Amino acid sequence: MRKLVLCTLVFFVAAASSFQIFAQSAGTNPQIFLYRYNSSPTISPLPVVQGNLLGTFRWNGLVNYGDIRTGASIHSVVTAPVGPGFQANMIFSTSGAGGLTNRVIITDDGRVGIGTMTPLFDLHTVGNTHTTGRFHGRIHFDFDAPGNNGPNTYTNEAYFERKLRATLGVPAVAGINNFGGILSLAPGGGAHDHQLFFGQDGVWNRREAENNAAWTGAWEKLLSSADISGRPNLVARFRPPGPVSSALTDGQIFDDGANVVIGNIPAAPAVASPAFDAADVLTVNGRTFFNGTARVGINALVDGNLGVGTIAPAYKMHLVGDSYFAGRMAIGPTDHFASGYALSVNGKIITDEVRVMLEPSWPDYVFEQSYDLKPLPEVETYIQQHKHLPGVASAKEVAEQGLDVGLMQKAQMEKIEELFLHLIELEKQVTALKVENEQLKAKVEQLGQR
Repeated sequence: MRKLVLCTLVFFVAAASSFQIFAQSAGTNPQIFLYRYNSSPTISPLPVVQGNLLGTFRWNGLVNYGDIRTGASIHSVVTAPVGPGFQANMIFSTSGAGGLTNRVIITDDGRVGIGTMTPLFDLHTVGNTHTTGRFHGRIHFDFDAPGNNGPNTYTNEAYFERKLRATLGVPAVAGINNFGGILSLAPGGGAHDHQLFFGQDGVWNRREAENNAAWTGAWEKLLSSADISGRPNLVARFRPPGPVSSALTDGQIFDDGANVVIGNIPAAPAVASPAFDAADVLTVNGRTFFNGTARVGINALVDGNLGVGTIAPAYKMHLVGDSYFAGRMAIGPTDHFASGYALSVNGKIITDEVRVMLEPSWPDYVFEQSYDLKPLPEVETYIQQHKHLPGVASAKEVAEQGLDVGLMQKAQMEKIEELFLHLIELEKQVTALKVENEQLKAKVEQLGQR
């Protein structure tokens, strides 16, 4: 009888409260309604307003006698003023050490927040994210601004894929797995698009113009520590096999920032510290061969013979071929540079031939009719006064200034030509005297016959 009264009471309460709850757990469309309104339902119920709790599902449990606590709940709150319709969210809460705490929200516009109740993006998580399955879709790089969900274009996106080397055109390597991971990045904002291919042999990169996405650029391998090995202060070189190499190792050039040493570098793993003088900027240990133009603008010490144009120098400096000196050159003591002269030699010179190119005219002008040939008495007077021929350097000038071979040859030639003119004139006078003498002899003979 008590059970019947209780069931009848529940039925009438449910009927009287039909505006508050309606449940249908079976049928073609089972539903549960939580119906929220304001004021009395029997007079004129008022509509819900922003901030109203529409309803809550709770999962409760008894922890002690008379102590019932909630383990989890789902509730909904009105988020926008009531109009023709209204907006509401859904909040999922669980109980932790601090009690019942809101964990996940679905906002009125469909954003999902995990760890935050104010998501700024379609999916907004606060904390670490991990998935053990596959991720399908795109990842967008967006500007840090509320409401920016990312464009549905290639710009500002990244792609992670598994691809074949042959499909992408990555250079093939024998014995290397053909599969690899590809990361395509399109940052936008004027930046170039990039692709990274992660293969068994390392990481490859190629770049395209902004928003191009054609991916026709050449692949270039990024060097890693596996491709580079070397010791401090050694200039690296590409190591074989070739003809193209992507690996670097030690060279034979040592550079500590102040001194450069070429050659005589001890083999690895010895410390690369060759012997050199700190005062020398460049030290070459071994033979040096220049097959072409060499320009030296630093102080260099060559320990041995230096060959230019030959690989077998027999002297301290052995030069084969033409040479050009833009400045002065001295042979002998370094302080023997003669002012105004390109070549200074402190010592004897031996040569098979010397050719002096004179800029002034050669003394053929002596034979011109207009040449002023000084009479011998006048020359005699000059010699008696100056103790040297006119137009010829004196002994004092030669002692003080040296002998100009070219000008001396010109002066000597001038005097020789003058001398020949005097001899020719003397020859004419002698010939005339001979004729006159013959004539006088003939007259004397005639007188003797009488």
